[in-house]
Amino acid sequence: MKLHPFVKKILDIINKYRLIQPNGSIIVGVSGGPDSVALLKTLYSLNSEKNLRLRLYVAHLNHQLRGNFSEEDALFVQNLSKEHSLPFILKSVNIQKIAAETKLSVEETARKERYAFYLEAARSHNASHIATGHTADDNAETLLHRIIRGTGVLGLGGIPIKRSFSSHMPLLIIRPLLFAWKREILEYLEKEQTKYRTDASNYEKEYMRNRIRNELIPLLEKNYNPNIKNSLFRLSQILTTSNEYLLTECNTAFENATIKESNGAYALDTELLLKQPGILQYLLLQKMLTTMHLPLKAIHFGHYSTILEGIAKKGKRKGFQLPGKITVWHEQGKLFLEKRIPQKTFTKQPEIIVKIPGTTQFGDIGNITAELLERSDISLEKFISAKTKYEELLDFECIKTPVIVRNRNDGDTISLLGAHGHTKLKKIFIDKKIPWRKRDLVPIVVMNNQPIWIVGICMDDSVKVTLNTKKILKLTFQTFGSIDTI
Repeated sequence: MKLHPFVKKILDIINKYRLIQPNGSIIVGVSGGPDSVALLKTLYSLNSEKNLRLRLYVAHLNHQLRGNFSEEDALFVQNLSKEHSLPFILKSVNIQKIAAETKLSVEETARKERYAFYLEAARSHNASHIATGHTADDNAETLLHRIIRGTGVLGLGGIPIKRSFSSHMPLLIIRPLLFAWKREILEYLEKEQTKYRTDASNYEKEYMRNRIRNELIPLLEKNYNPNIKNSLFRLSQILTTSNEYLLTECNTAFENATIKESNGAYALDTELLLKQPGILQYLLLQKMLTTMHLPLKAIHFGHYSTILEGIAKKGKRKGFQLPGKITVWHEQGKLFLEKRIPQKTFTKQPEIIVKIPGTTQFGDIGNITAELLERSDISLEKFISAKTKYEELLDFECIKTPVIVRNRNDGDTISLLGAHGHTKLKKIFIDKKIPWRKRDLVPIVVMNNQPIWIVGICMDDSVKVTLNTKKILKLTFQTFGSIDTI
């Protein structure tokens, strides 16, 4: 059987962009409007005529925004699925209530709830794709919407024809009708004598998208450019191609410049960052935030500019606070990003006597375990080869009790192994590139108020184990997570 020209066009798009593979499972989002009905009818026809062996699931979210009309929409889609002998998935959500609770717009709430529903359906039915009925008209409207609201280069690429639902799963969102215009869809449905629902809320002026569709675009077509939608469509295509190149370059630079820290923190090598072209500098900051699963909507051009201008200036460390409880600070050639808000003031932990032998808790930072060992009980070679930075052996005969654990004090010094004289802890922290925010969290083991072990960094020469050592003090620190980036 010969395919309808419209269906043939969609097939060509599917093949060109490799949207669908045979034997796949697809959640088809169907509202009941002309676009989603055309999407379902097209996929059903292709599945039958081309023997693609697709498993199609009709998914409808009742937004409960239009009273009885919403219920009628749901019933219409249910009957449509029955006509095609396809499984029907229905969920009802009170969008108005959720929007009020979350203080989001009705449009944004509906979108979030819709995709959450699609994801839930895809997981329940082991689907590989989610298909939505976005059209070329939607793409033009989206582009104008983003320009009015404010967007970056990537936003000007418009709606992608396919994308991963998230970086953590192979689920794809596909839009087979994205290059089809509304008039083509309506002509196809009319010729096929296919019914659809009309949503009166599409004409309500309270929604920005409706005003763009029903007022702004007609105004532009009448007074400025009769082919404005085609122009916007071409612009989005050009920018999509450009963005593909930029994102490839950004991913390469990100791999080279990013240092993964613990506790949800990241660091960028600022020398590598500032060597990139300006546009890539912005994209690298965006990618880091995206990698941390942080929303970008509240962060605008001014925030990125402030950070980039700040780190380009020479001087002492700099700190920045972004919306969404994101802390950014720059020191020692690294730009750190962290999800939490830093404490404004550091509270020193009280000095604690280390139990020998025994385990001593040092505030909320960690525990120190002290063990007494005979020299004959331990192989120094094996210990050195297997030790972590949180373990150390000291000559117990050189130890004068009590041994104390505390935070650093101004003027603290230590005699490094094999070195003459003493070195300030401040210099050691700088040389070891310990972030200033971490320095006050480092436990310092002292005797007579003189540091003998900077946990995780170095010990004092005066307490090192020698050939004459008979009794060994083994100290092990177990962090609660505060200093595990040292």
